[in-house]
Amino acid sequence: MNAWPDFQRMLGMRARPALWLAGVLALLAPCTAQAAEPMVFVHNGMESPSDIRYTYHWQVLRAALEATVAEWGPYEMRPAPYMNETRQVAELQKPNGLLNTMVLDTTQELEEKLTPVRLPIDKGLLGYRVLLIRKNEQARFHSVQTLEQLRQFSIGQGADWSDTRILQQAGFKVVTGTAYEGLFGMLNHGRFDAFGRGAVEVQGEMTTFGRKYPNMAIEKNLLLYYPLPVYFWFGTDPAALERARRVEQGMRLIQANGTFDLLFKAEFNGLVQSLNLKGRRLFKIDNPLLPASSKDIDKRWLYEPTK
Repeated sequence: MNAWPDFQRMLGMRARPALWLAGVLALLAPCTAQAAEPMVFVHNGMESPSDIRYTYHWQVLRAALEATVAEWGPYEMRPAPYMNETRQVAELQKPNGLLNTMVLDTTQELEEKLTPVRLPIDKGLLGYRVLLIRKNEQARFHSVQTLEQLRQFSIGQGADWSDTRILQQAGFKVVTGTAYEGLFGMLNHGRFDAFGRGAVEVQGEMTTFGRKYPNMAIEKNLLLYYPLPVYFWFGTDPAALERARRVEQGMRLIQANGTFDLLFKAEFNGLVQSLNLKGRRLFKIDNPLLPASSKDIDKRWLYEPTK
């Protein structure tokens, strides 16, 4: 149906140019809205079907994006092929890299290269570290009373993880592996004494890998802490900065309306009790990689499971 003659009659032949333009824009507006392109967020994929480390983080991202649809419009989330952390950082620095959204704990080096949304996704819980050990060696760890005694054990970590440098600078002997799943096998085969894991990770990993490595167990008494806030990260080009602004706005909205706390509690409330984090012997070490900008985080965004 041709609406143009009706439009001409509506305005009249002597219609002023401004009115004519307004009428044309009104007719075109529905087409423009329908053609709105989604803002695309491409994040790292799973290393394997067993890799569930970031399921919660993507739930938080989706909630933040949903909260901003009215202002920012539609969005799309999709995974890229799996990349290690070094590769993710490199891709994020490219305006058209293979991914444009990353989850990682902060370091001064990262903050000089990328754009963080400085709101801890897991309320700082990743910094509380428990140990995966071989089941028959619990007695060796039960006798640990001091940090110096804990340093006598070798700790397994990923080669490009910031934890490796944090632990090394705190005097620990760290044995590294290049593949996430391979570290569980290295523990099983005695390549190191313990595999340091975040309290947010360890129970899911026991469920996933416990059948394959039935001699693996969660150590029962010790808890190591170092500040390790985890953020969403973006590049520095204009489109990346827009994504970062949208996610920060969305994070603040879901924190204010209670959605963030609901997601956090649904994911982590049970682990504080089941891991007995309050009853463990707590050792604290510094994080020398922590930027000054992340040393005074608003307490509303933090959770202390030992209190």
